[in-house]
Amino acid sequence: MISAPAPARLEACLWLTPKVFDDLAGPAPGIEAFFDHHAAWIQDRDLTVVFCAGNGDHILNYTGRRDDRFDWARYNCYAADTQGGGPAGIARRHNADWLDRVREGGERSFNPYSAGPMFTLSEQPMDYDVLAGVYAAVRRIAEHRGLRVRLLEYLEPGPEFCRSEWKTARHPEVSSAAADAGGHMVPGVIDVTLPLAADPRPYRSFPDGIPAGLPAGDFVAAQTGAFVEDFGLDGVMLGNQFGLLGFWHPDNAPKLTAARSEGIERFFLRMRERMGERLVYWMDTYWRAEVERETWGMTDACYAVLDAVLVSTFAVLVERTEIVPNLLSKAALSDGGTGGPRVLLGLDFVDPWYWYRTHLDDRRSYLYQRDVLRRYGAHLHGVSFFANDTFGHYVPAARLDETLDAVRHADALAASRTS
Repeated sequence: MISAPAPARLEACLWLTPKVFDDLAGPAPGIEAFFDHHAAWIQDRDLTVVFCAGNGDHILNYTGRRDDRFDWARYNCYAADTQGGGPAGIARRHNADWLDRVREGGERSFNPYSAGPMFTLSEQPMDYDVLAGVYAAVRRIAEHRGLRVRLLEYLEPGPEFCRSEWKTARHPEVSSAAADAGGHMVPGVIDVTLPLAADPRPYRSFPDGIPAGLPAGDFVAAQTGAFVEDFGLDGVMLGNQFGLLGFWHPDNAPKLTAARSEGIERFFLRMRERMGERLVYWMDTYWRAEVERETWGMTDACYAVLDAVLVSTFAVLVERTEIVPNLLSKAALSDGGTGGPRVLLGLDFVDPWYWYRTHLDDRRSYLYQRDVLRRYGAHLHGVSFFANDTFGHYVPAARLDETLDAVRHADALAASRTS
């Protein structure tokens, strides 16, 4: 695990998706534009880029072949059809509901308002060779500009952003739990504690297939470690409380047993073992560490393997009164910045997979996040946000500028902590 004292300037952890590229096979212009657009943010500041090709099934399905194709997060408000009718059927039903409630009815909150209509933004194919070209372009352009960049890939526990063959077709026995995808409850969330059925297909970490009874978490950790090593990445971002079943609210958590807690801890320890010195970032539950321990089964050993924890604050999900207690609880995991994971505060602007815009649709939450940043910067090591929206456009410059003012204020507080 990589550990270092918190820098005086907060880390910028920016999420980027393939939607920013006009040509997936020629990503350089989009990456140049990314660095140009965020120049003030990344000057003299550690930068982490979380590249989100999809929801992670491309990691789980990876065999080592570079010419294998996979679906990527090229949709707005993707949800797998569970009622029959196929992709066109669910899109038609969703869009009719959206028209009735939002356009005709004037609804201004929750889904389908926040999610927007269902549609596809690109028909460009993606394979592992194309993806490797994106990673290489990020490295090459960053080096040319003299930038310090950590490059991570994203691994999502659920089926939210595109087709999820491994979770929904190959191994539903460990992925039957459901998640909300734009207002639709769809199955496909991995339970890392469950045993896998035998699978004769070759995988990068199991070339002879998956043996029956292997814990799902062991497989995820092995595949992730192999993937980041093959592609020369610095690590992985585990999204949406990966490892803890029951999204976003304690009421959704399954009954906690000793066996479940042991299985969760096993997953995180296996992830650290397989990742070695590479980075493991983790997006939390939106709730404080005490709740994650008592309700979901997170343990001190789980937190100890993490390099950074993202304090989730997305306005469409968070209990606003929980943000500060959660932030402080995660900061308490660290001993002077060196004894636990770095703490990153999530900031809202836009979403790469839904069309809501928090700075327009929920101004109160948007401003509150920045107020928290100004007041509690001494407890933070970085900030994190989605750099592009669902259309592949970057966050408006004016919104970045006003947020950077708050980050610089937090920089000063962080510097006073480390001085």
